[in-house]
Amino acid sequence: MKNENIASGVRWQIFVEGLAAMTSVGLHPHEHEKQQAVELDIELSYKTGGSGMGDDDTAAVIDYDHYCSVVTAFLQAKPHTRLLETLASEVASLSFREFPMLDEIRVAIHKPKIRPNTARLGVASSWTRWSYETLLLAQTLESGVAA
Repeated sequence: MKNENIASGVRWQIFVEGLAAMTSVGLHPHEHEKQQAVELDIELSYKTGGSGMGDDDTAAVIDYDHYCSVVTAFLQAKPHTRLLETLASEVASLSFREFPMLDEIRVAIHKPKIRPNTARLGVASSWTRWSYETLLLAQTLESGVAA
């Protein structure tokens, strides 16, 4: 009997929980003045061609330490974004662009302790490579912003 995982490759999930970064985001005038803390929960899904057993091909996997560094550097350097929804889309686009083996991503962005009686507020959404290539990339090109 043929093992389905070995025949079609192995699907891997990477999860990043509570990635803290400073960025410029928000609608309110005081949010334009300085960067503020955000936290991200990200799930990455990709497939390798190998069996997943004994494969040490680092080129076929997503290095999660490098991934976190790329996202953090992006958030710290980017211009002001008004909506968390836009910021989540930008993180998804960056991820698909920088990591070609990525098939799916879920991004949740939270602003910690920005409202009384809440631990954090935020947004979450999921994208596939198809939705990136047909929707996010097209939308980015129409707005004149680099994908």
